[in-house]
Order: sequence, then C-alpha cells, then structure tokens
Amino acid sequence: MLGSMIIAGFACDSSTLTPPPTPNPPPPDAGGLPDVNGFPDVVGGGLLVTRVAPDHGPFVGGNAAIVRGSGFTNEAFVTVGGRLVQPADTRLLDSNRLAIVLPAGEPGPADVTVMVGDAEATLPDGYFYDDIYLEPNRGSTAGGTFVTLIGTGAPFTDADTLTFGGTPCSDLTLVSPTRLTCLTPPGPVSTVDVTLTRSEDGSTTTIEDGFEYYDSSDPFNGGLGGGPIMGTINVTVIDAFTGAPVDSAFVMLGDDVRTEHQGMTGITGQISFSGPEVMPPATIHAAKWCYEKTSFHTFDAQDVTIFLVPWMDMRCGMGSGENPPGRPVRAPFVSGELIFLGPNEMGPNPWTIVPEPRPGWERIAYVYTTQRCAGDDFSCLNPDPGLGGGQPVVREGPPLGTLGYPYRILTRTGAIAVYALAGLQNTVTREFLPYVMGVARNVLAGPGEEVENVDIVMNIPLDHFLDVRLTDVPEPATLGPDRFVVGADIDLGGEGIIVRRIANARMDVVRQRSLASNFRFFAQPAIFGAISDGRYRVEASWVTGNFDAEPSTHVIRQGIRDVDREVLIDGFLGVPVATAPGFGERIPADRVLRWQATAGGEEPDLHYVIIQHGETGNPEWRAFVPGSQSFATIPNLGSIPEINDIESGILFWAVFAISIPGFDFDTVSYADLNDRLWDAWALDIYQARR
Repeated sequence: MLGSMIIAGFACDSSTLTPPPTPNPPPPDAGGLPDVNGFPDVVGGGLLVTRVAPDHGPFVGGNAAIVRGSGFTNEAFVTVGGRLVQPADTRLLDSNRLAIVLPAGEPGPADVTVMVGDAEATLPDGYFYDDIYLEPNRGSTAGGTFVTLIGTGAPFTDADTLTFGGTPCSDLTLVSPTRLTCLTPPGPVSTVDVTLTRSEDGSTTTIEDGFEYYDSSDPFNGGLGGGPIMGTINVTVIDAFTGAPVDSAFVMLGDDVRTEHQGMTGITGQISFSGPEVMPPATIHAAKWCYEKTSFHTFDAQDVTIFLVPWMDMRCGMGSGENPPGRPVRAPFVSGELIFLGPNEMGPNPWTIVPEPRPGWERIAYVYTTQRCAGDDFSCLNPDPGLGGGQPVVREGPPLGTLGYPYRILTRTGAIAVYALAGLQNTVTREFLPYVMGVARNVLAGPGEEVENVDIVMNIPLDHFLDVRLTDVPEPATLGPDRFVVGADIDLGGEGIIVRRIANARMDVVRQRSLASNFRFFAQPAIFGAISDGRYRVEASWVTGNFDAEPSTHVIRQGIRDVDREVLIDGFLGVPVATAPGFGERIPADRVLRWQATAGGEEPDLHYVIIQHGETGNPEWRAFVPGSQSFATIPNLGSIPEINDIESGILFWAVFAISIPGFDFDTVSYADLNDRLWDAWALDIYQARR
C-alpha cells in the first residue's frame, strides 16, 4: 500500500518498518572533576591518556566508551589496537574526555592512542577485546531475560554452561558453534560477571561486569520494570534524542482525563501516583507539546520510563537551518587473491572447478563481504564494493597475482568475512550461474584501513539445494497479502551474515504466488570447511503487491544446518486489520483504536501502534499494547492546559503484531523494537482522519 514512508520516527521501506536507534542517555562516566571512581582528571601537562571506561568490550566493536586524559581537542583522532576510530564516531566532551565508538579488534589487550596534530599519547593495553559478547547485556532482577552469547575462536557445544554471577542460566540452546541462547537467572541489583565454561576441557572465559541487573525499568532502554504494582507507579519521562529529563510533561494514569492521578513532571522528568486504587492492570499516557505522545497499556509494573520523541518542526524551533559540519566517515578496503586449486602450487591455476564456457558465456567471479544483518534492509547494506577504485569483479585471465587472481573491494568496518562466488555469466543477458564459493574468515577492517593479503580459496562447491515449505499460513485480509517471498542467508555469528549478491542483486530470494510447491534454493553450499560454524537463516514473508508492501506477515528461522532436505516454516502471525476507524474514516468518538487479526495465525506477544500526521510528517502517538489485546485508547488531551490533541487532518497509523522469544510484557522496553530480536511479526498501515 505504501512503498516508502516515515511513521512516528520509524522508517517504512518495502515490507518492514525499521525502528530508529535506541535513544541514548548521557554516556556513563560522564561526570565532572574529580572522578568519583578515584581517577581524577588531569589538568594541564599536555596530551595524556589515562584510562578508558569501560575498559573492555566485544571483539566486533560498535560499543561506546569514554577515553580520559588531558589535552584533547576537536581535532583529536583515536586508535585502538592500531585501528582508527571513525572520526565521525569521535566526539569531544571536554579537554579531558573523548566519547568514541570502538572499532572491531583482535581478542585480547589493545593499546589506546590519541593523536592531536603532531602530538601523540598512548595507554598500553588500555582496552581489552572480549572474544565472546552478550546481547542484550542488561535485564530485570527477576531473571528470564532471553540472551544470546556470540563468540569467535573455539566452538561452543550444547554441554557448555553459562553463569551470571556464578548462577547458571536456564534453557541453554546451541544455535551454532558461535551462538548460544538462554534465559538469565534471577539476581540482585548489580553488575555481574558472565562466565562460559567449556565442557570439553573445563576452561572458562569471563566477561567482567558482563550483565547488569536492574530493579526498575531499564535505565538505558526505558519501558516497564520494577516488579508488580503495590499501590505506587513511578514514571520518568526522557527526551528520546537528548537523553535529558522532560519537565512539564503531562502524565495520566488510566484513560479518563478527569482522574485525580494526573500531573506534570518536575525538572527530573518524574512523577509518581499512589493510593489503594493504584492497582494492576494499569495504563499510562504521557504527552507534551512538540513531542510525540506515548502510552503503555494494561501492564503490572511499578516503574515506567518513557522516551518522548521530539518533533522536527519549525514551530518547535527545530527542523530548520543547515546541519552542522561533521567529521568524515572513512571506509576500509580489503584486497587479496582468489585462489583456485590445481596442479600449479607456485602460481595461478585455471578455473577447472567451473565448467568450460560455451560461446557467449565467460568465467567470472564476484567478491563481497558479510552484512551486519540479513536481507535488504537499507541499514544493513554494505557500501558498493566497486566504489573508490574497488575491483570486485574477477575474470579468468590477466591480471594475475602471485598464486591467484587479484581483487580489491570497498567494505564496511568491523569484524567481517569476505566471500567470492565464481561461475558462468552470459555476456549479453548477464545471467549468472554460480558453481563455487570461497570464504576468508576473521578479517578486521578499521576506518580508512587497507587490509591486504586476504586470499580466498575457492573450494566450496555449490552443488546442494535448500527446500523451504510454508505451513499454517493465516487467512489474508481483504487487500492482501497476495504473494510469498522467501530468502535464505548464512549467519556467521559475530562476522555477520552472508547475503549472496551478484552485481548488487540478491541471489537467494524465491517469489511465488501460491504454496503449491516448495521454495527451492539452488547452488547452495554445505555447511563445512570455512563456514562449518555457520547456519542458514530463512525469512519467509507473505506480502502485498510488487513492492513487497503491507499488509504482510513474516517468520524467521535460524540455526538450519542441513541441506538437500525440506525445512518447514510455520508460526505466522495473523495480519492486524483495522476495524475502528475503518480505512479513511475519522478517529472514533470513544477514542479507541481497534483491530483484529486474520484467522489462523499465532497470537503475538506485543502489539505496537504508531500514528503519524500525513501532512506535517510529525509523529503523533505510539502505544505499547499486550499481544492478547487488540485495542488502544488515545484519549483527547486537548482540555489539558498547554497539551494539544492530535492535530487535525490526514493520519497514517500502523499496527505491528510481534513475537519475541522470552518476552514478558511487564518488562517491555524500547530495545524490544529492534526487529533483530523478533522471530515473527505482522503489520498493516491504515489511513484515518482527525
């Protein structure tokens, strides 16, 4: 229905709405002088690096830290383990502190260096790269948080144990040799070590302070927490962009604007409601002029942290003027040779593993890198490997390298794998038939770096298939879905996902109008050799129209190892269909949005509702609703001084139905809006008026 739009801060492209980055509160360890942890900042004395906080993190990088010392300026550059931190990810807080986003690094200690002009200061072994990491790394004291442990190096087994502060987690599941999942045990408010004990030899690997237990709503990701309601609900309202408390925000308990349990937040952004009538289930609404309104419906949690999204509107003093100048983003290059096996051990071999080309065909190979996530999500796509002088296309023949055929590609930063597909291509139609694949693992690419000698041995035959059968698909809505799209990728854990592409077009996607036959993926590799720790990841979607749009429903299956067999995909959620207001109708007089799921689908864990104004583009409302409930009240707050109702005009509203492993609505957070955590979801977008 809508090919591309923005709804309430969420980008809608093709068949999915992608959440924005989780709001970031002020960074930890951002206090003034002296430092409360016993490390006073250095005043004067020239350029100096004293410490990094936190001083360890995952080998894949991407996490934030504060570099402390003296003599820092806006022109400072930082390297960790010899790899440059992206200049765009280096921010001066003051002359003693730099906020950075870590690059990927080799597991173990790494020097931290700051350069300002010709001056340079280094802290030896100032940062430690952990060879395992946890997602997410914080959760409720009640336990039950669904976490994933991702590693590199020695493979995991299903007999390994994972402990949190010495207590084993439950439901430990081996997804792949580099990925374990489990549910956290209960724990006191604290930060605890996370320890992996390998069954094979009893060796241990520990992430120091690897998991944080909190007893209120997540201080970083907001939402619900703190345990059951016992006469009091505490609400904190935060600006989603700045992380600052929002004062004078209107907060109301329940749906009746006449309730005594309402008021404005103070300068700390907080307000509390108490009384014998404050009991579950509860609903909270929060609003302020120039912000999107937010509601949490039908919950039992005593602490609520709400991130209000500000409008980018000139009426609010935002959305005008030019963007401030920023520091550049530097992409790395990776180069090496494609090596084909054969009798010549001291030089390039012919491509005998690829059939002799017929007239009008040629032997050709394409080189790419893994993506951060799967599919065609814009946020996941790598830069074009051919930009900046890249040479991602390799042909049999000159130029020749020492042992193979040279390539050079522009790539993303981080821990990656580089892969190549070789086969036959028609010189006129550009049809490509892949026959062999090669993968180079454990490549670390830093900003602006030239990573050389990454040779790819072309030794993985593409002579297998993967069959996918969809079952228990729910009934369609009136306007769709009307076609199926199934994609298969290979997950390599911390190095990302192989989404096979030819000339930037995705290979492993099968589209069908019906379920009369299976979805078959040809030219697949067996999971062995260089990708022995990988697993297939299949996403099955039932979508609408030629642009894979809404209404739609999606399921993801991970951990698939076997090929040449049928993979059964079920667990589809019913498509949410608006019943009030109907398409194009006015918001109902009772101010209750209603929808119902199409028959035959599974019940979701969470309904997520967002409303956007069709003319101003401003986000108007978002609501978190239990999956068992198919309505959401959006009360008229126009009678509250300085609080406006939804602006009149055309509105777009969307309903997501979402399934999340290990989910508990009474601890829902904004982190749950990350679609990488979902194993199934369905959505539709509707038009209404106010």
